[in-house]
Amino acid sequence: MTIRRTLSSWAMTLGIIIMISVWMAPFLIAANKPQMTLSPFTSAPIVTPVSRTDYGINVFSYDNQLNAPSTIPTLNTLDMGMQQFPNANEWSWTTNTFRNGGTAPVSLADWGQILTQTHNQGLFIFNYDENPTFTGGGTPHDATVLTQYIVQHHLPISAIVIGSEEYGSWDHYANLNPSFSAQYYAKQAQLIALAIHQVDPTMKVGVSFALGDGPHSTLWDQTVLREDAPYINFLSVHDYPNQKLLSNAQLLAALPQEITSAMQLIHNEITANVPPEVAHHLQIWVTEYNPYGEPGPQSLHAIYGAAMVESAILWRAEGANRLFVWSFDGQAHIANATASSQWPLATNSSQPYGLFALAGDGIAPELPMNQLYPSGILLSHFMQAIGQGASLSTWVSPSVIIGEVSHHAFSDWFLINDTSNVQTISINTQSIVLPPASLTEMSHQNPITQTTVESMVTTPSTLTHYQTGVPLFTVPNQAVYAGETVTLTGEHFAAAGPGSRVILFQNGTSYGAPGNAYQVQILHWTPTTIQFLMPSGSSGPPLSPGSAQIQVETTNQVISLPETLSVGPIPTLPILNISPGQAAPGSSITVSGNSFGHVQGTGYVMVSQNGVNYGGPGDAYHVNITHWSNQQIIFTVPNGSSGPALVPGPATVKIVNAQGLSSPLLSLTISPASEPSLSASFTLAPLTPYPGQEVTISGNNFGNSQGAGYVMISQNGINYGGPGDAYHVAISTWSNQKIVITLPNGSSGPSLTPGSAQLVVVNNQGMNLGTLNLQVQKAPEIPATLLNTPPFVPGQWVTVSGQDFGSTQGQGYVFITQDGVNYGAPTDSYPVAVKQWSNTRITFLVPTSAYLVDGHYERSLSLGQVATLTIVTASGLKSRPLTVTVGS
Repeated sequence: MTIRRTLSSWAMTLGIIIMISVWMAPFLIAANKPQMTLSPFTSAPIVTPVSRTDYGINVFSYDNQLNAPSTIPTLNTLDMGMQQFPNANEWSWTTNTFRNGGTAPVSLADWGQILTQTHNQGLFIFNYDENPTFTGGGTPHDATVLTQYIVQHHLPISAIVIGSEEYGSWDHYANLNPSFSAQYYAKQAQLIALAIHQVDPTMKVGVSFALGDGPHSTLWDQTVLREDAPYINFLSVHDYPNQKLLSNAQLLAALPQEITSAMQLIHNEITANVPPEVAHHLQIWVTEYNPYGEPGPQSLHAIYGAAMVESAILWRAEGANRLFVWSFDGQAHIANATASSQWPLATNSSQPYGLFALAGDGIAPELPMNQLYPSGILLSHFMQAIGQGASLSTWVSPSVIIGEVSHHAFSDWFLINDTSNVQTISINTQSIVLPPASLTEMSHQNPITQTTVESMVTTPSTLTHYQTGVPLFTVPNQAVYAGETVTLTGEHFAAAGPGSRVILFQNGTSYGAPGNAYQVQILHWTPTTIQFLMPSGSSGPPLSPGSAQIQVETTNQVISLPETLSVGPIPTLPILNISPGQAAPGSSITVSGNSFGHVQGTGYVMVSQNGVNYGGPGDAYHVNITHWSNQQIIFTVPNGSSGPALVPGPATVKIVNAQGLSSPLLSLTISPASEPSLSASFTLAPLTPYPGQEVTISGNNFGNSQGAGYVMISQNGINYGGPGDAYHVAISTWSNQKIVITLPNGSSGPSLTPGSAQLVVVNNQGMNLGTLNLQVQKAPEIPATLLNTPPFVPGQWVTVSGQDFGSTQGQGYVFITQDGVNYGAPTDSYPVAVKQWSNTRITFLVPTSAYLVDGHYERSLSLGQVATLTIVTASGLKSRPLTVTVGS
């Protein structure tokens, strides 16, 4: 029996009134008789096995709803195969208590019972972030105890992930990784993984992967992959791709490219940093996912179910091994929330709200306890179609996604229209009309053997009030390449406007269409001529040699017929010589050739050795280029000032000009570097400074302006101030004979500590002027006295008097700590409000939960308990800690 369902029917069964605009054009087709063309889907579907355990949901130790009698039946209706728990980094599994008091509604043993009753496997988040003095903390020994408990109590937990998003600068009070160092996390994760596998070799262990291409994320991922890949089983990825509210069609259309981009980034990092013999066993688990970064009004409507099912299909098709949806009930309604232009909220008769939950929590205005929202209903349909195991075939076109879940003789079809228009598709010669921005389910069908998309090309007679006809053009008769400027000549392009675009399609990837994540850059547009740049990898993958489809769309939304464009390989830059062919780190290399460009622009030099790249776009490590002309480039062999120095042995060099043309790989032999000398052509004053103090560097040949110059300070394996370093050195003066810096004091990265450090100066031409040993002293304490005490009462303004506070607050702050909770520091969750700051007097508010600072409520100090108070100035000087008793 054929059962066909659309989203609106399911919404009505929930009693939710869902308004869907219906595009009326399909009812005019018979009268207008437009031309119809059939566009095939990708030539073959992506086929992958699929089971319940490929999908999971996030649940929480602090969620009372998990104890409700209706929760187990609801989770069984969802029919997902895994759960991630506890999603609470200040909770102890050993005592089932929170750091600041209180017992969690759901203990580890309770969760084990829930897993058993729902036939689920568990993914446990090991609280790496916790201070080890808090029971249940994050040391390798704690991991051993946890795994032993799981094994001894036969809990159905099959995987452990080490922490959650350690690459972010979240405030976890006494964090084990206070500088959020990738190296520290990677080393600890290795020890924790070994401890877990020592107890249970079958337990799957994962680490945090930062889904971003910025320098910090790249450095994190490279470090963790290189250190931990041999010891772990999977990478834990969090993705909330859309950071503002989109229309229904925009949301569905954005997901394919967003998911493809994420998986390409992950695979690229694995390929670049993990040997093949290790990489083959490394799985990708998306352990937190929601299409939006914040809950919005669509979360209450049927369109969100379509987005969830589309995501579930595409993540698995792209190769993700697990997908955990955020979340069952964890982020419930936001009562009395304030809407913004970026995140308008849903409304009903009582109040505005938005949510991430798949099930209601019974608190008005939400649905009754454990009643599924449309997202939960449609995900349950997809999971029930999978059952105990099936085959998932996925077809992708620019407008329609098809997911077929197959069980031998029959299939269930999930048909998603990503556009704001009606789409007609043909499956096995059966014509199916898909409403705009929708999911259509068709169960118990024959296996798919043939699929086409029926797209309408409107006749010119219906467009007379816009322009004279459909765009017509000729494509270049020679192959074009990625990054090349291409000119189309023709007619009926109309004038340039917001909707003017060139659309390219190759190997299942679309560029330039409305809603595409990947863009086509238009350089020039007239009614008869269009110039555009072929995609070269700056937005999406570059086009590859072969053929591609190209269409032109005018600002009046008239689309040309598709034409075939021949794509050739990118031509290489002519290189005449690289000299010398053998050089040590820090030496200058000259590359001679042609067509480099008179200025560097976006061109670059990339040096590669042992899988590590320097100088390319997105690389964490840089190459210092001292000269760039059309026929000659001079650069410095990486010497450790940005990333690790090159080591003796073979390396390669590649030149890429601003137009994207690259040279063939050039061979370079790295010779041993000479022993570093601590002699330097400059002096320091004072010789024994303290963190936050200004230091004057005197010498010659620094350069009249900083340019490419920098001052790098190194201590205990941490670098400050070098190119690519996460931590900076503040420079207030740079002249040819004098540089004035401020010694790092914790405003960017950890403060320098008393003891030896090394200081390197590189001038504005990239020349290393030498290294000096620096003896760092402890910063002097500034005098401070608390006036008007007792009492020290929450909600009262109190004053501290002293000296050398600074005439303005700047980056200074009042720091209070009590029972392991910190207030006032820039990285703390709880602020301390300052009313007055002068060189000798500071007035501030004793923290109280009734006071609002910058949109955040303070946390009150505990009455009758001792707290410590410290003044920290903008220069980093600190007062002697003052001990106070909190009164009432």
